[in-house]
Amino acid sequence: MKPTANRHAATWSMAIVALSAVAIDPLAAQTLVKIEKIGANIYQPVVNEKDGSVYISSAGTDMVYKLDPATLKAVDSIHTPESAPMGLGISQNTQTLYTTNSRSGLVVAIDIPTGKKTVIKADAEGRAPREIRVDESRDLVYASSVRGKGLWVIDAKTNKFLKFYGDLGNAITGHYIDEKNNIIYATAMGDNEIVVVDGTTGKVLKKFPAHGERPTNVHHDAKGNRLFVANQTTENITVLDATTGALIKAIPTAAGALGVNYDPQRDRIYVANRHGRTVNVIDGTSLEIIKTFEIGALPNTVAINHQTGDVYVTNKEAVRERGENAPEPVPAPNADSVSLIKP
Repeated sequence: MKPTANRHAATWSMAIVALSAVAIDPLAAQTLVKIEKIGANIYQPVVNEKDGSVYISSAGTDMVYKLDPATLKAVDSIHTPESAPMGLGISQNTQTLYTTNSRSGLVVAIDIPTGKKTVIKADAEGRAPREIRVDESRDLVYASSVRGKGLWVIDAKTNKFLKFYGDLGNAITGHYIDEKNNIIYATAMGDNEIVVVDGTTGKVLKKFPAHGERPTNVHHDAKGNRLFVANQTTENITVLDATTGALIKAIPTAAGALGVNYDPQRDRIYVANRHGRTVNVIDGTSLEIIKTFEIGALPNTVAINHQTGDVYVTNKEAVRERGENAPEPVPAPNADSVSLIKP
């Protein structure tokens, strides 16, 4: 009887191991746990690594909201009448938020501890900012300019405008900083190209195809030396070699692939598909979609708490398409909301 009992014990042991493996399967782990409405015409979230707080920009209310990272409820707000905030970035070093407004052409710096605001203007008209990125190692802030075809450079310690890197390409929408090598990767949406910029001089080092149409945002994977490019019209993420620009893979996502972010600790790529109304989770090694979340609104931008792996997505309202015979927009029940995805 003992050999039979041993066999049964071994079988049960193997079953428990198998069940445990399923329970912690990282491919099935991501969960959409909450969607919370807030503000109006919201755009972008950022995470404060100091305390885990989440901030979002709300152009419709002229506010930056501070959210509880677990409940997504607003616990504080900052009025920004100088600039209805669209793009939003944060300097972790100086604990400063930066907002952009493409209509007024301003960047507003907000000191988090005091709420003090500093209005920053460029050196010329027509250089309205869109997206903010911060080089923490050099205390520099970069803001992309679609019509200005370049990048603002701001001193993060003094909040002074320093210079403008122009003539980079047509419609510079998004950018990402390789801090180690002091290189900026920018999306030239009008040229369907990635522009590689020297962070010190602002000179264009090279350009290569995005391998997609209307590339809008880009993320650099430092460890893998890869670029993840969100292409709205071709509805995909293209994964490129950051040195050569060679296409590694084009990953079909959904309509209006717009926001892209990467969690290197968990090797996950997150994509906000604005017109597809979905968020994709992509495995960073296989480059396969492992989960898709239906949002019920238009996902716009993705922020990640890299300590917890929590993912925050801002979701916009549907708007009428351009054109005389454009159809009425399909209602978005979860418009003007923030989603929380747990790893």
